[in-house]
Amino acid sequence: MRSTYLLTVSAVVLMSACGMMGPDYKRPALSLPGGYSEGGKRPEVAADRALKSDWWTLFGSEDLNILIAQSFKQNPSIDAGQAALRSAAEAVKAQEGLFSPQVNTGYSFQRNKTLDLFANPLSTNATQYIYNLHTAQVNVSYTPDVFGLNGRSVESLEAQRKSQVYLLAATRMTLAGNVTLAVIQEASLREQLQITESLLKTQVDYLEALKKQRAAGFNTEADVAAQELAVANTEAMIPPIHKALQLQRDALKSLVGVYGADTLVAKFKLQDLNLPKDIPLTLPSQLLDKRPDILAAEENLHSASAAIGVAEAARYPQITLGTNVIGQSGLTFGDLFKSVNSFWSLVGGITVPVFDGGTLSARQRQAVANFEQSKAMYRQTVLNAFQNVSDALAAAEADAEGVQRQQRAVAAAEKSLDIAKRQVKAGDLGVLALLPIEQNLLQAKLAVAQTKGMQLSDAVALCQALGGSWVDPTESAKKS
Repeated sequence: MRSTYLLTVSAVVLMSACGMMGPDYKRPALSLPGGYSEGGKRPEVAADRALKSDWWTLFGSEDLNILIAQSFKQNPSIDAGQAALRSAAEAVKAQEGLFSPQVNTGYSFQRNKTLDLFANPLSTNATQYIYNLHTAQVNVSYTPDVFGLNGRSVESLEAQRKSQVYLLAATRMTLAGNVTLAVIQEASLREQLQITESLLKTQVDYLEALKKQRAAGFNTEADVAAQELAVANTEAMIPPIHKALQLQRDALKSLVGVYGADTLVAKFKLQDLNLPKDIPLTLPSQLLDKRPDILAAEENLHSASAAIGVAEAARYPQITLGTNVIGQSGLTFGDLFKSVNSFWSLVGGITVPVFDGGTLSARQRQAVANFEQSKAMYRQTVLNAFQNVSDALAAAEADAEGVQRQQRAVAAAEKSLDIAKRQVKAGDLGVLALLPIEQNLLQAKLAVAQTKGMQLSDAVALCQALGGSWVDPTESAKKS
């Protein structure tokens, strides 16, 4: 037995130079563009500095900052992501444990009766056929990782753990973005509601004036009916805004991690939110290291690469070494401590796959196919990321132009109203002439509120597209 054991150990030493099976992971080479937009057009933004990890503070609202901090503590998606990360980390530790010898101990008790066939015919004591057997033993086994089966398994699981780190960062980024968008939408709806109510008041005043003029015979019934229609249309606009505002408020509460019946003290207005200026662009070559979703996809690819090595190593001999049993046995519990009752056995073995019906080769081909799938998904994630940045930049540029045009419309309406007021003061124009002009001004302000809300929302999209809210994976893992 000793010679067999030594031969097995020698075989392990000779084959230990084989190393790990399967490919060593390398990031896929991608041909990246030099910019995000066709022709290189983009807004003037600095690329020589990084976007703040807490990018939402660029909007200048302390109440928003408080809500996002609260959502990080209370939203269940963060708890789920942290639990998934802990689970992945423990899976790595469990697999790493297989690098060490496995030791098991046990104790058993048996009460036996010997067959009469084996009884001593010279004995007159019938009780000799019944006896107790106490056994205590220790099993020690060790499987050397000659071909890297366990090493590649640990590598695959470690990549999955890192993927969970990046997915948690992506969850935080998405949650911060959704809270910010909800706040912007609430502020925009509240502004629209205020302007619409002011518009309705102006229209009602104009209607009352028209009715008085009609009674005096200065206009037609059609003029009154037209204004009544305008009032009715504006009145119909208010309930949907109220509804949208309440729904948005409830959505914000859910994101923060509280129930609809709970109270949020902060009520946001557009004037309380600043439009971030000069959001720094991430260079295209750096985006792969900035977007947590891209990094998570790459770690999935790394895990799939290591899985190829696992499948390949499974087709090679598996070697087991160890002391199969070291134990003591006796007819009484006290006999366990007598040296004469000890026993042991040494074991060394090699299991070599000979015929499996093609199972192992099929699993290796499956692992290769899974790797190719993960590689394609990684490229798709990169494409989506570049599209996100390009779309956000185009939207930011269009929003800036749209807000400028709407503000020019407001300025023109204000100028027209100012001229009309001077004419009324000079007696050249009746007071009723001011009402339609005021109505036009309020409608222009309503359009500005809607456009500003869109502009702020697109700024959020740009921060997210550039990999905002990024947290260093090593530090995140330590905290978790």
